[in-house]
Amino acid sequence: MSRRGSMRQGARGYLLTFPAFAFLAVFFVGPLIVNLFESFKDGEGGITFAQYARALGDAYYLEVLADTIGLSLVVTIASLVLGYPLALAIARSTGALKSFLIFLVVTPLLINVVVRTFGWMVIFGRSGFLNSILKFLELDTITLTGTWTGIAIAMVQVLLPFMVLSIASTLEGIDGELEDAATTLGATPLKTIIHVIFPLSLQGVITGTVLVFALSIGSFVTVMLMGTNSTMVLPLLVYQQLNLASDWPFAAALGNILIFVVLIATALQLGLSGRAARR
Repeated sequence: MSRRGSMRQGARGYLLTFPAFAFLAVFFVGPLIVNLFESFKDGEGGITFAQYARALGDAYYLEVLADTIGLSLVVTIASLVLGYPLALAIARSTGALKSFLIFLVVTPLLINVVVRTFGWMVIFGRSGFLNSILKFLELDTITLTGTWTGIAIAMVQVLLPFMVLSIASTLEGIDGELEDAATTLGATPLKTIIHVIFPLSLQGVITGTVLVFALSIGSFVTVMLMGTNSTMVLPLLVYQQLNLASDWPFAAALGNILIFVVLIATALQLGLSGRAARR
């Protein structure tokens, strides 16, 4: 292909991708820039860092930030522990069984978040399904509504598919002959998973981990419906500052802090992915 033809093909490619870039610039990058400028307003037309000093200098807001990150880490780890075996089962199955497993995994995504959360409230309530079983077995009842444990369980249910599908897509690309070679050399199935399959699927694990972490750190509907004042997270705090306190600059600063945490997680993902690719 001549140089002129190559340039024409490149220009055609830019033209085809321009609508997508324009859409992202207007509806994604634009609001982020507006939010950034809003966080530096001082109410008199000047620029100030007071909102960030308030957010990072107050023990309560730091505690909320720590609780938000802690909840997201718990949800991410639980999703990885539960999701990896399920992803392995999907990658190794075929036909109708594989379709059935995928259907089970993506089903939570088909249910509205409010309906799904109310379902968990019915299960975890004082007179709910779980306590009814405990009473029938003559055991002590438990209260999970309004607790971090109940919130984490509800969040894992909906975020688990993102972890499973990320890992399963990587596992399906692993050559089965490598497992056969490990078995021939005397490796047990567990050792094969630990020393062969898991290292080769590390890209999917990293992608799923960062994806679940980013989604969980921005979730607030489940926390708002199932939680109490003692289970405050940063997204819910942003919502309250916008709709109840009408403190837009402070809400913008809190939102930018949340974005910064996600960017750090994304940067770590890129670094770990690069290391995994070089191995």
